[in-house]
Amino acid sequence: MAIKTLVVDNNPVLLRAVSALLEQENCQVKTACNGLEAIEILQEYHPDIVFTDMIMPLVGGDKLCKIIRKSTKLKDIFLVVLSAVIIEDRERILAELDYDLCIVKGNLKELRNHLQEALSMFTHKVRTSNRILGDNKGDTESQTTSVLGELLSEKYHLKEILENLQEGIIELSQLGKIVSLNPAAVRILNCDMEELIGVPFASLPWSEHAEKVNTWLRNALLEKGGSILEVTESDPIRMHDKIVSASFLPVREGDNVFAVCILRDITRQFCAEKQKYEFDNAIRLVKKMDAMSCMAGGVAHDFNNLLTVICGNLDMINLTGKNTNIDENGILLESAKRAAYFTVDLVRKISCFSPFGIISRENVVIEDLVTATMAEFFRRTPGSYVCQVGKDKHVVNVDAEQIGTAIHNILQNALEAGATGDIEVAVVNEVFETPSIRSGQYIPEGNFIRVSIRDNGKGIETENLLKIFDPYYSTKQRGTIKGMGLGLTIVYSTLRNHGGYVVVESEFGKGTEVSLFFPIYRSLTDMEDAARKGDLPKRQILLVERNEQLRTMGKIMLEYLGYETPTATTKEEVLTAVKRGLEDGTPLDMAILNLSGSGGSDGVEICRALHDIDPVLKVVVSSGALMEPAMRNYKEYGFVNILLKPYTLDDLKRVTSIL
Repeated sequence: MAIKTLVVDNNPVLLRAVSALLEQENCQVKTACNGLEAIEILQEYHPDIVFTDMIMPLVGGDKLCKIIRKSTKLKDIFLVVLSAVIIEDRERILAELDYDLCIVKGNLKELRNHLQEALSMFTHKVRTSNRILGDNKGDTESQTTSVLGELLSEKYHLKEILENLQEGIIELSQLGKIVSLNPAAVRILNCDMEELIGVPFASLPWSEHAEKVNTWLRNALLEKGGSILEVTESDPIRMHDKIVSASFLPVREGDNVFAVCILRDITRQFCAEKQKYEFDNAIRLVKKMDAMSCMAGGVAHDFNNLLTVICGNLDMINLTGKNTNIDENGILLESAKRAAYFTVDLVRKISCFSPFGIISRENVVIEDLVTATMAEFFRRTPGSYVCQVGKDKHVVNVDAEQIGTAIHNILQNALEAGATGDIEVAVVNEVFETPSIRSGQYIPEGNFIRVSIRDNGKGIETENLLKIFDPYYSTKQRGTIKGMGLGLTIVYSTLRNHGGYVVVESEFGKGTEVSLFFPIYRSLTDMEDAARKGDLPKRQILLVERNEQLRTMGKIMLEYLGYETPTATTKEEVLTAVKRGLEDGTPLDMAILNLSGSGGSDGVEICRALHDIDPVLKVVVSSGALMEPAMRNYKEYGFVNILLKPYTLDDLKRVTSIL
């Protein structure tokens, strides 16, 4: 049986000569011009003997030897190092390579004898890793040997530098395969070098950056037109348990292109920054909790005073009864009523900082509201403005008083920021077909009316732009952006409670523009047309409440607001009312459902049952416990809004405004 051999050498003349000599010895011969090509051949071809040169482009003989010995399938191959540098590189070869025989390249006669001896050793299973054939250097070779030694010295000097770098260096062939790695790259990739040589670069774990790396490979190597690709610390690569940044560089060498990848292990730095970020957040939370504690103490003090007045007056009326004349009772009632209104106003102010703010919504023409607010502000405050409002008018569903206050805050901030000349105000319709980011601030897709207020004041530095929304960022104390602290926090909270958004764009020294985005309720023209056609039928709201007093009060309030209000107390009554409305062609528009249960039934279960019957029915959840899961995450349970007890007419206007 013929001995299967693989000859690897980048010298085409010597490659043909060795192949011919082996074929004369009845060997089956395959050839490769470098180690990378040999690796590809070895995936399908299993030779008995491999003859390999040492110094070759892409993958050299030393790496090829290591790969063969590391492979479970190939490790028993008879390995022959066939090279001209064996004598000069004897010590490293003996120390680092696991081979069976070394042959020094010589003339054809010597080469034939050495190849025959190698075949004989294989046939007789003689293996030794310290035998060198042709180790008989003469004086005529001394000059060549000296030059070769210097070249090898330079090569291993560069190798020493690469091996001691902290950055991982990966060299790629023109086809995008790995041909060399330094130890740092091996550590980062967490694989043996022998497992990575010849592997497609694109197959490495690039996580979410895989598509970007593949595109760079195609442009840089296959199309020869790529540029440097940087993956920075801001969006690093996650490789196994490591965080990595990387540079990908195409390198031209004549008409050929290869590539180098530089990997940097930033795991410790990244984890340290993450820990610092978490620590900073913890400190920020402590500060916010301290501020909330102070706020809670002040609110509790005010509430106690107001409730003392209310309770004291009501107690006096209850105790004196008929013994007190009507005028005296009226005075007591008026005092209690006034204190109750102060309490409501206090809660309203606090609610500005809550996503469930208590707001009295009504349909307002936004263009008219902005015009009136600007005129009122500059009637009381020195300054001038220019207002640009289009002919079309749009209706938004807002609390006009709160929106007016928000615009006042923005105008006051503009004046305190040193604005001179006209403050420019514009109201325009703006449609976002996809979510957008403006100056780091988010706006979802939708149809909005944008109210923009631009001044020519000193502006805001970039690093402070998003801090202006922080209720605990005191710019006045720091003296950087006077007046842009709590005012914009209230503006932001007010807009969010109305389903709107705030975007602040500014350049230091060139002024600031604050844009308020309101979701459009309906155009004024559409509403007028609908009213003329009689397209606004009386709405029906089912009130589900077990407590008789609350049910009676809620029904009176809803009917006062213009809604037909059937009531129910049990699950069976609720489902019957919904089915009857669908059968009669007068389906219910909304159901307000007490979460604590109707007739002992679970409110969430009733909501699901309602949607099984009428999927488009709007269901509002009502409870006195804001921390109930269905109140905190009402949308996840199928509700469209919440009604927190105790509630007022304003609260009912808010939750029914979507009809």
